[in-house]
Amino acid sequence: MRLQEVTSVFKALIEKEENHLVFLFFLVSLIICIFVIQSSDMRYLPFIWFFIFYASVGALAQKKAGNDVNTLYFTFTGAYQLPKGDLVNRFGSTPNIGFYTDFVSGKSSYIFGLDASFSFGEKVKEDVGALFRTPEGVLIGTDQTATQLFLKERVFTYGIHFGKLFALNKKKNPRSGIRATIGVGRIRHWIKITDEFNSANQFKDAYAKGYDRLTAGMTVTPFLGYQYTSLNRYLNFVAGVEYVAGFTRSQRSWDFDLFKKEEAKRFDGILGFRIGFSLPLFIGDSERDIEY
Repeated sequence: MRLQEVTSVFKALIEKEENHLVFLFFLVSLIICIFVIQSSDMRYLPFIWFFIFYASVGALAQKKAGNDVNTLYFTFTGAYQLPKGDLVNRFGSTPNIGFYTDFVSGKSSYIFGLDASFSFGEKVKEDVGALFRTPEGVLIGTDQTATQLFLKERVFTYGIHFGKLFALNKKKNPRSGIRATIGVGRIRHWIKITDEFNSANQFKDAYAKGYDRLTAGMTVTPFLGYQYTSLNRYLNFVAGVEYVAGFTRSQRSWDFDLFKKEEAKRFDGILGFRIGFSLPLFIGDSERDIEY
């Protein structure tokens, strides 16, 4: 079959808006990812999968319909975060990855969604291994040999959010404008402890819980930024500033190195600068067509 014939068949399928093609392209991208697992660095797998899936489904999203209809967004985000409040004494600045699922209502542009994010920094200010260090700063393991302890930041948040999209030009592009949301959810943060030489048994298994500073609580998260959805569906992004206000407490019954339980209530704030790329799925038809 000639290339022109293949192209014609593909365009015909898209014009018919066969929904099962979305599943087909998703399945193909999943198979490709399986091969990537066997041949490539696993660290790049989530990014490869996202771009394959985005490109596949993006091609099917080229319906001749306006974007002022009910819309479902799947958004992958990245952020640079700064600790605030009590968290300043525990962690430093950190990168963050996240995911949104948003429903934006037709012409009213109200936003309802779910979100989750994960931070993985290496700037830990509390030295939970200080009790086992010599005056020179060398950490001694249970086998009486020197070892190296790596402390890393881990923060996980999830929740729901709602708000509104204020279009800057409602007639031309009602899905692009100022995005303002407020969210509520949960936060968990802790210190990940890694023993390089596997000789510090005091930080292994259940003992690690006495040093990891596991903390959790409720969050309130306002976000203000700009959201853009292109008329050709290929460039869709959101960017803005968020502040995670966490009302937390320690989840451990005893901190071994402090010889006590941390009883005080905490305020763990996180100021973040977030940007993300979206895959929009439009539900329903618009009264106008897009002119290409």
